[in-house]
Formats: sequence, C-alpha cells, structure tokens
Amino acid sequence: MKNLTKYGPMLAKVRVLNRGLLTSADYEELIGKASVGEVASYLKNQTVYSVVFAGSNESLMHREELEERLNDAFAVDFEKIYSMEDAGNKQFLSYVFIRSEIEVLKNILRRIENGRQDIQVHVPSFYRRHFSIEVEKLEKSKNVREFLENLSGSRYEVQIRPHLTMEEHQNVFSVESALDMYYYTQIRKRTDALANKADKKVISNAIGAEIDALNLMWIYRLKQYFHTDKDLTYAYLIPNQYKLKKEEVIALVQAETVPDFLALVARTPYKALFHSSEDIFLEHRYKNYVYRLHKKLQMENPFTLTTEVSYLHFKEQEIKNITSIAEGIRYGISPDNIRRYVVGIKGAE
Repeated sequence: MKNLTKYGPMLAKVRVLNRGLLTSADYEELIGKASVGEVASYLKNQTVYSVVFAGSNESLMHREELEERLNDAFAVDFEKIYSMEDAGNKQFLSYVFIRSEIEVLKNILRRIENGRQDIQVHVPSFYRRHFSIEVEKLEKSKNVREFLENLSGSRYEVQIRPHLTMEEHQNVFSVESALDMYYYTQIRKRTDALANKADKKVISNAIGAEIDALNLMWIYRLKQYFHTDKDLTYAYLIPNQYKLKKEEVIALVQAETVPDFLALVARTPYKALFHSSEDIFLEHRYKNYVYRLHKKLQMENPFTLTTEVSYLHFKEQEIKNITSIAEGIRYGISPDNIRRYVVGIKGAE
C-alpha cells in the first residue's frame, strides 16, 4: 500500500509516456524513408517528437542535428520524471547525468585522438544544470594535456589519468573501459543507498543481469578478436555478484579457445546471447536481452522505481534505433539490413 501511494502518480505519468513510444509500424515507416530529412519529417509530423522538431527545416536536417534533437526529447522526458521524485530517488536517478557526462568525455577524447579541433558537444540545458564538468572548457582542449588540465579536480580525472599519456595517440579503449567501470560502480552505490527495499531488490537484479551479460560479451570479444592475456582480461570486467559465480567467471576467462568458452556459456542463464554464429550481431543480441529484461521488470514490478528506470531505457534505445535507421539510410543500406539492427521490434535479431 505504501508503494502504491508513492508510485501511483508516477505510474500514471509513465503510462502516458509509454504510449508515446514508437510502434513497430512507426519503425517500418522510418525504415522505408529515402533520406534523413524524410525521417525527420515523419518524426515531426507523426510522433511525439514534434515538440523538439518545432521550427526546424527537416528537409535540410543532417544526422548530427537529428540526434541532437532526439537527445533533447529524452532530456524533456527525464526532467518530467526527475521533477516528480523525492530527494532519495533523485540521487539514484542522477546516474543519467553521470552517463551523459561520460559520453561527453568519450566524444571529446575521440575527437582529440582523430585530430579534430572543432570539438563541440551538444548537451541539453537541463543536464548542464546538474553536470559536474565544465563542457565548454573541455571542448577547447587541443590535446590530451589540455584535456587533463581542464578535467582537473573532477571526479573523472582520477579514473582516466592512469590511462592517458602525453603521446599523440592514446589507448582510448582503455580509457572508455575505465569510465564504464566508474559508471557501473556509481549506479551500484546509488542502488545500495535506496531506502525502499522493493526498489533496491528489483534495481539490483536488473543491474546484476545487465553486468553479467556485458562481462560475458567482453570476455568473448577479448578472446576472439584481441587474444588478450587472460590475467589482463579481469581488468576489463565489472565487479558483480549476480547469477554468474566467481568460479564460473574464472573458468570462462581461463577457457583456452572460443569454442571452450561457448561450451561453458551454454551452461549459464545467458546462453541465448551466443546462440548465433554471427558475431556482428552479438552486441545487438545483448541490447535485445536488456530490452526484454526491462519489459519484464516493468510489467512485474509496476509500483517500484523500475517503472521509470525501464521507461528511460526504452526511450534511450528508441533514440539509438532512430539514429541507426537514419545512418543506414544515409549510407544506402537496404531496409532488410537496417531492420536487423533495430532493437525491440519484430524482425530484429
């Protein structure tokens, strides 16, 4: 009854937001478009994205502007949810700001690595009010030295400084892994701090399953593509205690060959992630797994924090889907192949 009282209004709000998510029919319409401008036009005139596309000339819109406006739409929905929450849940939901900050840092660092000087990152105004980093200052970084100087004193400096040098080319993969590790550490801490037991349990299960699956994907990739030293592999794994026991993780890392690894995975609850021999779709299967996980959690635990967390996941994935479709159209990829990369609809892997 306590949770019913607490989350009743939020559940009503999220149900309205859920009705605004794209349908399979919407995705089919988008996949059939001939240009990014046509994608933008459909979103502006036929969907809830009309608000963020107001005043735009969609016929001239390029993919980057499309993505910026979509991210603004996510920020609008997130602000609606965030503003309704109490202080404790707001502290948990601040994981969205951390994740956004990390994406900003990754984007700027990639552009430095590629020698680009026009480093400008779009950040919704609502996020900027809650950011702990100075985006404008970081955008002016011409090299790694300046990037680290402009990051000095932030919570991210200690995470990434050991992975950066003053050399021209950097191990960006290592830096991004360190930032991802920090993100999951922070979301774990925020979950542990939740006062509501039902919230803590369901969110812990969701994060635990997501990290298990992510770790399996990394072990596979490091083994298959990079032939990474087994002892070094552990450094890329996110600490977790969910369905994969410590001894199982050790056995998976120590597997001598990829077939040996796959044989061990087949004994775990995550065997479906590796049911196909098409490596190119491994990450896509991971995303579909997490998507279905949130569908199940939202349905089974309506009067908990997972209602809004799962919605935010759906909205974020929807934006990635639209961006992927626009990118596919831009490069002339066939509708059938574009469809295979869209998460959460029939016909996708």
